[in-house]
Amino acid sequence: MINKTYILAIDTTEENTGIGISGGNLTKIKTWVSRRNQSQELLPNIDKLLKSQRVKPEGLKWIAVNLGPGSFTGLRVGVSIANAFGYGLGIPVIGKAYISGETTERIQQLLKLLSKIKKFRQVLPVYGGQPNITRAKPR
Repeated sequence: MINKTYILAIDTTEENTGIGISGGNLTKIKTWVSRRNQSQELLPNIDKLLKSQRVKPEGLKWIAVNLGPGSFTGLRVGVSIANAFGYGLGIPVIGKAYISGETTERIQQLLKLLSKIKKFRQVLPVYGGQPNITRAKPR
C-alpha cells in the first residue's frame, strides 16, 4: 500500500503557470509560460513532476488549487484537473483565493496552506456532486 503523504499544488490563474509537490523533506516547484495552452500543458507537466520525484499519483494526500482571481479559462482548467485528480484518487481538493506574489510564491503558499488547515471546505463542481465525465460518441 502506498503511503499518502504528498500535496500537489496547481496555479493556472495567469499565463505563468505553476505546479508544486511537497511532502516529507521534498518540495519541488515547476513554473512555465503557457500562453493559453494550459489545457494541453498542465497534465503532461504534472506527470513529469511526479515521475521526476518518484511519486505515484496514489501517493497524493491533498490537491491545492488557486481559485483566482485570474483568467477565466485558466481557472477552469486548473480547478477541473484538480477535481479530476481528487475524484479519481478519492482525496480532498482544497482551494484558496486571493493568493498574491509571483507564480513560485503562490505555489509555496498553496503548499503551506494545508499545514495550517484544521477546518476546510472542499472545492466541488458547481452542481455539488460527482463530476459528470462522459465520453464523446463518434458521429
